[in-house]
Amino acid sequence: MILMKKYKTLRVMKYESVEKARMEYEKRINDYCTYKTGVEINPMLRGLRQSKSYEVFVVNNIELDMMQETIEENAAIINNMLRKVPAVGRKQYFHTVLIEEIQSTNEIEGVRSTRKEIDDAIVSIQNNDTKNERFTGIVKSYQSLFYDQFSPIKDVKEIRFIYDQMVEDEIDQENKLDGELFRAGPVVIQGDKNQVLHRGDSHESSIIENLGLFLDLMNSESYPYLIKIMIGHYFFEYIHPFYDGNGRVGRYIACKYLAQKLDPLTAISFSFMISSKKNKYYEAFAETSDPNNYGEATMFVFQMLKIVREGQKRLIEDLAKKIQLLNKAKYVLGELNINKDDKGVLYLLFQSWSFEKPIFDMQISKQLKISDYRTRKSLANLIELNYIEKISKRPSRHRITKETQQRIVDAPTE
Repeated sequence: MILMKKYKTLRVMKYESVEKARMEYEKRINDYCTYKTGVEINPMLRGLRQSKSYEVFVVNNIELDMMQETIEENAAIINNMLRKVPAVGRKQYFHTVLIEEIQSTNEIEGVRSTRKEIDDAIVSIQNNDTKNERFTGIVKSYQSLFYDQFSPIKDVKEIRFIYDQMVEDEIDQENKLDGELFRAGPVVIQGDKNQVLHRGDSHESSIIENLGLFLDLMNSESYPYLIKIMIGHYFFEYIHPFYDGNGRVGRYIACKYLAQKLDPLTAISFSFMISSKKNKYYEAFAETSDPNNYGEATMFVFQMLKIVREGQKRLIEDLAKKIQLLNKAKYVLGELNINKDDKGVLYLLFQSWSFEKPIFDMQISKQLKISDYRTRKSLANLIELNYIEKISKRPSRHRITKETQQRIVDAPTE
């Protein structure tokens, strides 16, 4: 069994012995367990792309297999947990995770966005009024992962469409695209000290050619899907088809393909997971681009899978707490001597509190399929009983009182 803690990169081995590293490279890339991707990179050295290219490859081992198995098992656990949550709660939790994801993907790129701005974009989409809201394009893109059926990206023009929908409005004029589909000029990625970290493909023709190979890899059935998604993500960022917005588009595409096989929450948490482990992410990227690693992406895939697994653990723990809280709320609801409408309204407000996502009065009427009059009557009854309180007039919104919250917290666990 090969343990990744003991797995030496070829770069480290080369410091020990150039000949030993070269022999190990030949052994690894020709091993029958190795996944050869068919895509090639020109590694970076001192800020310059090297002329010699290497095929990107991953040496499979039992630890990578176990990591993939764990991620799939966690996805099944999350899906089972979501089935225990009412539809309103699921939608509210999805929106909470979505806000975290969009904030994280923007933050990684240095784009400032507040929770309120993203929440306003979500609400404006729900109300079919998206004229003046920022981030409606990126919100729509991520929402499609939850609500729409998966369709693979088959043409590089679709990548440009994703860019236009998600980030084009947020791009400065100096970074607008000037090629037929992508950038026509070179792009350099610099670090905090202005050191060159990476150079993208130098011409639009090579960008289009490599994006075609990227899509071939992402849609291939010759590799385990988690491994191909992580390698594909690396290769997309290596190509860097835009002057700005590469990370946001690249992470979204990875999310899109993750959502095909895993649960939607794991998929839309991808950027949040990376943001929490940003240094390890960049280190893994730089390691793969080092010429002394000869194109090996094993450690990059391992680190990315580890980030996903740890993100799933956080989701499972958070969902478990919220489901327990909701079960306590159900117990409290069963103890109350109130009518059916009042119970329906109060249960929606319980979900809103449990999943930390506000619900407006108009949404309550729509969800319960009752008239606005009946909703207002129930809200008035519940206010009189001190179960809820009004917190805004336009739009009208209510929440459960602190006394009700404490009653739920103190309720027995079923």
